[in-house]
Amino acid sequence: MSKQDNEQNIKTISFTLPEELLNRVKVYAQREDRNLSSVIRLALKRLIESEKTK
Repeated sequence: MSKQDNEQNIKTISFTLPEELLNRVKVYAQREDRNLSSVIRLALKRLIESEKTK
């Protein structure tokens, strides 16, 4: 799959987070030099993968 194909499959969503959690995610993203979307994608992937091993 090319990068262009992958970008076409990305959808924008909206959800709510407690302010404290959002602040922690922002700090983590800045520390890791990542954007919020990539941090949240990574967290969701890890959560789903961890569920597969149970």
